[in-house]
Amino acid sequence: MTFFIRLIFCIFILLGWKTSFADVLDNQIHHFILEQLQDKKIDHIAIRYLAAQPDLNCRKPTLKLLSKNKLWGNLTLSAKCKNQTKYIQLYVDVVGSYIVANQAINADTKITEQHITEQSGQLDKLPATIILDKSQIINHIAIRHIDPQEPIKTSMIKRHWQVKAGQQVKVIINGDGYLVATKGKTLANGASGDYIHVKLNTGTIVEGIVSEQGIIINQ
Repeated sequence: MTFFIRLIFCIFILLGWKTSFADVLDNQIHHFILEQLQDKKIDHIAIRYLAAQPDLNCRKPTLKLLSKNKLWGNLTLSAKCKNQTKYIQLYVDVVGSYIVANQAINADTKITEQHITEQSGQLDKLPATIILDKSQIINHIAIRHIDPQEPIKTSMIKRHWQVKAGQQVKVIINGDGYLVATKGKTLANGASGDYIHVKLNTGTIVEGIVSEQGIIINQ
């Protein structure tokens, strides 16, 4: 009788140990997913497992997303414990903000803040190329007509090049207590705020930032 009592007791301990491990892993996964989304405007997150959690031989595995460009919907995580790696299939349900057209935007229009607005919705149900941040759209050019309230995707816009490769530009060298204006030729396309290389008329190649005034070089 004593043997069976001890056996049952051991089984309960083992089950409790496994449950504890599962809870720890569950908390780690939730924290890991939240970390991936920390720079997004997220209203709600729910995680569900598409298969049973694997048995791991450590309490704090190293977690890694197999697809860095996808943060919600169907995901696969790798969980590594020393020389053992297991894979976890899960679905991340996310409600958050994304960008839609505030009005009709015609093709070849330079998009301003007045053209767009934020809207909240189910991000895991939208295309992966949906744009979440206004800064990724403003001063870009619409490739095609965009309807009012239409979610804006990366395939709908292109960058507005303020300067193009081979263009003669004004170069402003801003040093400590002095400012020199000269000319040069750009070696790449550049939008406002981009760093590009410029070949000065002297033949020297320098790097500067694209601005309305020209290429600014801070020394």
